[in-house]
Amino acid sequence: MNQHFDFSRFSRLLRRHTAEHLRAYLMGVAVLVGGVVAVLGGVTYLGGRPLHPAVQLVLFEYGLLSAGAMFTAAVFAAIGDQSRAAPALLLPASHLEKYLVVWLYSLPVFMVVYTVVFLAVDALTLQLGAAGYPRQLLSFSEEPHYLVQALLRYAVLHAAALWCAIYFKRQHVIRMAFVVFGLGGALTLLNFQVLKRLLTPGIAPTLPFSSVRIAEGGQLFSLALPTTHPALFVLLPLVLALLLWAGAYARLTEKQL
Repeated sequence: MNQHFDFSRFSRLLRRHTAEHLRAYLMGVAVLVGGVVAVLGGVTYLGGRPLHPAVQLVLFEYGLLSAGAMFTAAVFAAIGDQSRAAPALLLPASHLEKYLVVWLYSLPVFMVVYTVVFLAVDALTLQLGAAGYPRQLLSFSEEPHYLVQALLRYAVLHAAALWCAIYFKRQHVIRMAFVVFGLGGALTLLNFQVLKRLLTPGIAPTLPFSSVRIAEGGQLFSLALPTTHPALFVLLPLVLALLLWAGAYARLTEKQL
């Protein structure tokens, strides 16, 4: 067998991980359903009308980021717990295979499960919403660029949460929140201050990797890269996510009993 990756060994490890954590994952899905129902139902009730697709898309992204970050921050909790670290680290599989199993569950599998849950609850909420108003289910085809940006932001957040899950020994979710939101807030503030000095003090608060809005003469203008260079918005956060994923894997290989 290959010392770093063997498909047969990886498939057995994946089945073992699924069997051991299936009950916990199903309970997590139930909590996710309850959370999405509370948010979508509460916002619909307070608004008194079905949610607009733009609002649905914003809620989809914020739910993806928050739920995904909390789930990812706890996936390597066994390694930080001394009573459970020995079985996890001595399991006859390579670090790469252990890492890929967790990566698969916390990124593509979670994204699929979250999307299915959100769309199902969203459809039910629209069906039971206030009558007499037009209902339009969230369609990702109408805002493809926003969806791509949301997925890229989640990839970066997932990579950062995965690194925190491996680095910290306990209280993973709380410490991850301090690190991610602290660094995110600092980078956003630094990005905003740099843009103010490069462009004009009249710009609106701007997130990294997003367009710039400028207020001038009572009007609001949007400044973005030309449509001939959309790959820059994809490559920058993707490279950042790849670096953080690589850093998380390197940190995992350093773990010892």
